[in-house]
Amino acid sequence: MKKILKGLFKYVTLTVLLVCFLPLSLQHVRADEDEVEYSLPSYVGHLSIQDDGNATFTQEVTYDFDSDYKGQYVTLGKSGGYSIMDAPKVSATVNGKEKTDIQVEETNLSDGIKLKVYNSGSDGDKVQLKVIWQIQNMLSLYSDIAVLNWFPISDWDKGFGQVDFTVDGLDASQGELYAHSGYFGKDPQVKSTSSGYQVHVDNFPSSGKLELHAYWPMTSALRENNQAYLLNKTNKADFLKKEADIQKSKEKFRYLFYVILPLVILSFVLVGIFCYLIVLYSTRTPSFPRDARLYEAPQDLAPLVLAKNIYNQPFDKTGLKEETGPLKFKYMVQATILDLIDRGYLTYRQEGDSNILTRIEKDGLSSFEGAFLDMLFDGRMEIRDTEMFSRYYLDKDGLEKQFKSARTSYERESIRSQGKRVKYQFTNDGYQVAKGVEKEELALGLPNIYRDFSPKEKTFNVLGVVALALSMVLCILSTLFLFAAFGSGLGFYYILGLLPIAGVTILFWYLVKRRRQRCLDATQISIYYQWHSFKNMIKSIHSFKESELESVILWNRILVYATLYGQANKVSDVLKRYNIHLSNPSLDEFTHSATPFIILNNVNRIESYVSTSNTVSNFSINSNSGSGGLGGGGFSGGGGGGGGGAF
Repeated sequence: MKKILKGLFKYVTLTVLLVCFLPLSLQHVRADEDEVEYSLPSYVGHLSIQDDGNATFTQEVTYDFDSDYKGQYVTLGKSGGYSIMDAPKVSATVNGKEKTDIQVEETNLSDGIKLKVYNSGSDGDKVQLKVIWQIQNMLSLYSDIAVLNWFPISDWDKGFGQVDFTVDGLDASQGELYAHSGYFGKDPQVKSTSSGYQVHVDNFPSSGKLELHAYWPMTSALRENNQAYLLNKTNKADFLKKEADIQKSKEKFRYLFYVILPLVILSFVLVGIFCYLIVLYSTRTPSFPRDARLYEAPQDLAPLVLAKNIYNQPFDKTGLKEETGPLKFKYMVQATILDLIDRGYLTYRQEGDSNILTRIEKDGLSSFEGAFLDMLFDGRMEIRDTEMFSRYYLDKDGLEKQFKSARTSYERESIRSQGKRVKYQFTNDGYQVAKGVEKEELALGLPNIYRDFSPKEKTFNVLGVVALALSMVLCILSTLFLFAAFGSGLGFYYILGLLPIAGVTILFWYLVKRRRQRCLDATQISIYYQWHSFKNMIKSIHSFKESELESVILWNRILVYATLYGQANKVSDVLKRYNIHLSNPSLDEFTHSATPFIILNNVNRIESYVSTSNTVSNFSINSNSGSGGLGGGGFSGGGGGGGGGAF
């Protein structure tokens, strides 16, 4: 089950990232292609249908330019059985004045015609482009009615501030026109006039498609002039049924995506949060008094044993950053060095500007401490502070230069292998230390103060994961479906909803993971409380009065544990301020030296060595890749399709 949940979480996370950043990458690609900045405040279209079924289509598009430009372009599809006659007439007005020197380049596309209008200008221009098209066989003709099934707007690079469309030429009093802008677009306003119909839409999106469905009674002129195209069957009932079905479908899809799915997703999110809160509440750490103090260590434990037993932080996993906790890895290393100095397995002295550590061979050293000293000294008996943990050193800059100049994959892999070797060396050495610490815990008979989740807690944890994962899956599937099937911008709102859900999921996953690592056993809380009180004392020791300091015993051990908690400087300042000396001469010299704890700062080297080994082992050559696009369709297989933009 644990593997399944991890796999599900990883899959959902990757899918979230893909869905979230794909639209951003598409916008970036579009921004690179569209060097011209402009907006389209208005689109005015006029379709005049003639008695013989042919039509004149006039479109007037207004451009407001915010940069220099070379011209504009428009396209008109010819799918659906009709054809475009003659050369379209193009005219342009710039800032209210007609421009006579425009050039038009006409290109026949597989499904239409593209007009490229060379009409250059500069930032701030207002251009009104007018194109007049002659269209043959515009209507589908049946025995009872003539039908228009056309989408004049479908592929514009920008949206329009407003769209006004007029259709006239046949007897509108006995016909009907329906205008659609997709399942989720704003419904166009349709108004009947004495000569036809007027359609109006505000804030028409760039991804939008305007569809016009209309019928008129069949006339004798249409029948006589189009015998070859006449379909010998009635269609009015089917037409009206189809429009009714479209309206019902729109209502169903809108109810589904505006009401049902958001409520279902929200329900899953609330259930997931509720389950996680139950787990977090059930496994919460008891609150302890902030001012509780203990003036001596509850147990005489080696720092690494204390870190593992009380804070559940193994040496190797903490060093590799696989697990985190209240103790930092560098403080665990620093405290261990001071502990070994205090117990006589190391000595410290200064020689000029050098700080020297010497290893002392004597009985009583635990196996994990011997493994730690092997890491520290790398087989030597005496080292300078700059030589600590030298077996893990890598020249990152030098290796990076070699990697960049390498000519073959073999040479590059050879360089990576050096990083992998060092990382493996540290992983293996750290594992030996961690295993030795576990043996020491058993030898000392230390109780395990942490517990695993109970069956009830595990169940609620699984339910929380599943509920939030399902909510994200529904968001992702809805987004992909809206983009692919409808080309609808509503998918972006599902992406926006997906982001906080993913954030909540990651947050709770992180909190539960940390809680699982440090879920205290109620029967062992007193031990944790004692160390908590001892830590409080160390953190506040710099504010102690001299009378309070008399309560503190074993200053050398206090210094070791203060180092583990990251409070070494506070204890050192107190020792110097009150001229307190330690029983161990080597540790006392270390504490009262002119440059205290410089040697401990060099412990940071091991963290940088481990980080460097990971970097070197993952050296790579940068590469880039492109992105594709998504499209959508309308309600029916009608003819047409019109687009445009500027260049």
